[in-house]
Amino acid sequence: MDFNKLARYCELKEQQKRLEDELESIRKDIVAMYAETSEVKINDYTLKIIYQEKKQFNDQLLFEALPDPELWKNISKVDPAKISALLKADIITGEMLEGTYSTIRIPYVYVSK
Repeated sequence: MDFNKLARYCELKEQQKRLEDELESIRKDIVAMYAETSEVKINDYTLKIIYQEKKQFNDQLLFEALPDPELWKNISKVDPAKISALLKADIITGEMLEGTYSTIRIPYVYVSK
């Protein structure tokens, strides 16, 4: 193994980590300025922030809300995609899921020049 390549690899990984940390810090600052979905033009840059809501299910509460063991076998592990499919197929209802999840807002930031 070439020592120089190994050293350069480690150097680049450290640089990548610093850049990712700085990007995340700036991203948080940008998101803090726009609480709603937004599109803003600033000089040559266009900033788009899109918020998407995601449900985070509580395993225990969901298990209690879906007492039918056959239903639980279909889910077995809380997977929002599986739950969504069961809702669309009318196997379960939104009322059955009431109180089993919290909703979080995920901001997506896009910047173009």
